[in-house]
Amino acid sequence: MRTLSELLDSTGLPRYRIARRAGISPSTLILWERDGIPPKRLDVYTRLAQVLGVAPRELLELANGGDTRE
Repeated sequence: MRTLSELLDSTGLPRYRIARRAGISPSTLILWERDGIPPKRLDVYTRLAQVLGVAPRELLELANGGDTRE
């Protein structure tokens, strides 16, 4: 499984532009990527997944440390 940083880097876009396209704040990405604090709202995963070209489930797995059990 790729890391969030790898997914973000694969776009070739700056973080602020990824955030803007996903309709989230750059600080949301920074908190998750650098501090390991994932977003709380599920809609964020859907929008960010669209920008990154991955399934929302892949981001949820990253947020849960690879564990998708709820």
